Amino acid sequence: MTPAAPIPLQNFVKSLMSQLDQVQETMRLKATAGYPLTFAVKDLSLDLRAHLEVHDNVVSLRPAGPDDAEASVVHLALTGITRPAIVENTRDTALDKDAPSIKEVLGDDITDEEETQLAWAGIRNVEQLRDLHRESGEQAIERVAALPIDRLRLALSRASQPMVRGVERHNGDGLLRIRGFNLAADGTDPDVRIDGAPAAVMAASDRELIVKPAEPRSAGTLELRAGGQDVATAFALPEEGVEP
Repeated sequence: MTPAAPIPLQNFVKSLMSQLDQVQETMRLKATAGYPLTFAVKDLSLDLRAHLEVHDNVVSLRPAGPDDAEASVVHLALTGITRPAIVENTRDTALDKDAPSIKEVLGDDITDEEETQLAWAGIRNVEQLRDLHRESGEQAIERVAALPIDRLRLALSRASQPMVRGVERHNGDGLLRIRGFNLAADGTDPDVRIDGAPAAVMAASDRELIVKPAEPRSAGTLELRAGGQDVATAFALPEEGVEP
């Protein structure tokens, strides 16, 4: 039998925490929705038989085989959590539901391993990345996510760029609704053009713009400049009365 590959201790703990966080989020949703909890965990103990190894200052666990008598026993003790503590210590996922994911923003510029490292640090979308950077700085994210500083700076740079996720009609009044992210930098109205012609910005927020084209448009190229950065995208609207 081929020996199991060693697993960095921090990866094991972060993976366990990530899965427990998902359970906690489920419990929080049930609690806030008024449903009775169908189970509760007061205490949970795990005894893992494994070999502890150290390579390049990284402590790793190598699972023991069934007849491996020389393995160490790693004891993990988990305790329960009350409903008030669940609500107090769990971020409301509704706050992030419209934020683009890390993969959506970076695409092929981020590897699956780097995405996993960020997720283990609790960073699953660009809003969480920007919030943590604003509160703690680059070095803190680099430390907890184990992401090289140049890759982290690329992610932060992309996270600050405007993104257009869709263009649709606005209430049949000739206006257009632009949905996206980073659409109004620092509360300043962006410069919007459709096929090169300026479009008046009637209302602006970070996630949505309401604009009035110079003339009615059902398709074209949208150009947007916000915070000194540009984005352009083609759009085509369905016929009125037809669902997209």
